[in-house]
Amino acid sequence: PAAWCDVHHLQHKKDGGKTAVTDCVLLCQFHHDICIHRRGWRLILHPDGTTTAYGPEGQVLHSHSPPTTRAG
Repeated sequence: PAAWCDVHHLQHKKDGGKTAVTDCVLLCQFHHDICIHRRGWRLILHPDGTTTAYGPEGQVLHSHSPPTTRAG
């Protein structure tokens, strides 16, 4: 649930990042503190709402596509 998540700025505030939907993602505490800040993973938020995560050893993980609306 969102209430249990941390807000992560994709561009750090100290580097000019804005607190806006286009520059923030919600992550659980483990993925925010451990993966991003301690292990050096980096996230990219794409315009369609998907993300790509880049690991410190060249790993690349793509999120699934956003839900689609099906014609009834």
